[in-house]
Amino acid sequence: MPTLPEFYTIPLEDRHPLLLDAVLAQHAWHYPRNAAYRHHCEGRGIGPQIGESDLVRALRPTAQTFKSYVGELGTAFPQDCPADFARWLTAQLSVEMVSERWQGLRPRYGTLEALLAALEALFAAEGWRIATSSGTSGRASIMVRDEATFSLALDSFFLGIRHAWGIDLDFRLIFVMPEDTRIAMAQAARFGTERLGYVERGQVNYTIPFPASPDAIRIRTARTLRAGLRGWFEKHVAAPFMNWMGEHVALPRSTRATVEVLCRAAEAGEKLMLFGGPIQLHGVALALRDRGGLDLPPGCLVGTGGGMKEAYDHSYAEIRRDIAVTLRSGGQPILIRDVYGMAEANWAAFECPEGHHHLPPWLYAVALDTADSIIASPDAEGILAFYDPYGGGDLFPPFFKTTDHVHLINGGSWYDPARACPCGELTAYITAGTIARADLMDESGCAGQM
Repeated sequence: MPTLPEFYTIPLEDRHPLLLDAVLAQHAWHYPRNAAYRHHCEGRGIGPQIGESDLVRALRPTAQTFKSYVGELGTAFPQDCPADFARWLTAQLSVEMVSERWQGLRPRYGTLEALLAALEALFAAEGWRIATSSGTSGRASIMVRDEATFSLALDSFFLGIRHAWGIDLDFRLIFVMPEDTRIAMAQAARFGTERLGYVERGQVNYTIPFPASPDAIRIRTARTLRAGLRGWFEKHVAAPFMNWMGEHVALPRSTRATVEVLCRAAEAGEKLMLFGGPIQLHGVALALRDRGGLDLPPGCLVGTGGGMKEAYDHSYAEIRRDIAVTLRSGGQPILIRDVYGMAEANWAAFECPEGHHHLPPWLYAVALDTADSIIASPDAEGILAFYDPYGGGDLFPPFFKTTDHVHLINGGSWYDPARACPCGELTAYITAGTIARADLMDESGCAGQM
């Protein structure tokens, strides 16, 4: 199997059949081992061996797969039934976990965070790290990654960011996000910077000073609440207080911390990448505008991710404009690039100079029409779906239908050289400004312009 960097050098005529064969092989491996995936496949009429024409039936919805515990357990609060939740969780995996492994769990935990931490401790030998989606619906997707799959996720993200944006080990990385959280993107940033040595060299900063537990995120959204008096308290006391604290304490403190780090980096002449959500970065830009702006060394970059997850008075285009006006690099407006991804994916798509989001070359990505059929064309508009034959490792098959409508160019096995991106990158890509939420049932598609 080629390494991830080698995929960038494999000719297109060899890459497509290689990916297709790998997807079919992954299906054959996971089918007998993964109870949840096998149940899905049986319901769609496919067995242990499939062909290219069966691919679409192997897709599972990102909006449901890793939060199906809600329906199976009859509750959005797995901390109330830890053993049943552990049973559901291990059914999602293609590795055998005997029930005796989770007999050490308590009958109940006070928070979801406490339960997830207990499971990580219980399965420490396997290197479990449990990530969640951003949980804007109040019902977070919950995904396990072991040491192998987590390493693949980190390699994918940091290889992509280096290949697409030229961010190397000489950069200071400033993340406008909490260091302590289970949100998948932030978790990847934290462990990736540790593994690559940024932390040891003192070249990374996290400027949101408070942790973001899945429980706190759920309560803040006030969309999924506990029953009875506790739920009343969450809705009428805890949520308003948390949101007030976020607006009046956490966000101002984070903005000040980010501005201070940027100013120190400018004074020291450090190259840097500033990365965060558009709304948080806009607050930084407005604070810098009040100080007359800031000129950073040449080669610096601002990365945005997470999309516009809440109502805001300014559009994404306005936010980018204000950042470019306020932050300069080598006397010029700083480069701003977006990243598109989702918690269920072990990959990210980075924006190129043309404004397009390029999918990694080890991903077999397609678009689906309204009948849920794959659009067999190099120019396809529909729901994004992807097969990642390497990202799931031996743990689970990452074959997913997203909830994002996109304009996909040169996806799947269909390639038209006339449609290749002018930036020179020979990979499938989503055209600029076409990522749109097609289904509001969930927060899938947690980055890009919404």
